[in-house]
Amino acid sequence: MGDVAASNYNIVTLPVAQLRPSEEIELERAQMLAQVIAEEGRWTQPILVECSQSVIMDGHHRHFCATTLNLSFVPCVLLSYDDPNLDVTYWRDSTPVDVEQIIRAGLSGDLMKSKTTRHRLHVQLPSCSVDLNELKDDQQAI
Repeated sequence: MGDVAASNYNIVTLPVAQLRPSEEIELERAQMLAQVIAEEGRWTQPILVECSQSVIMDGHHRHFCATTLNLSFVPCVLLSYDDPNLDVTYWRDSTPVDVEQIIRAGLSGDLMKSKTTRHRLHVQLPSCSVDLNELKDDQQAI
């Protein structure tokens, strides 16, 4: 799984507890996504995570799913806000976002509204297909 790469981006497996959300989620949407992931039994899309503070860039709903499904780990792609392939805008009007505001929200727990920011990469990210059982803590009673 860690060897999968596209355009120099690698998938790494991180502890779910290490990730810091910066935005709220739409609960119904997240619950439906968790059900789909549970039915498929596989994790197929990595969460985008800021590399120095572990703030979630994109994948807040999937983070909720990982927590709901009692996963200990989740596939992620670590990025820097300095990455030239990354655009960060508001969903509503496509103006650039002050990334410090995103970091502050993630570190403080004072979350921004769902779908406030939009993180887009100009290159395709690697995909993954990991059995959910591989993402659970071995010592967890199932």
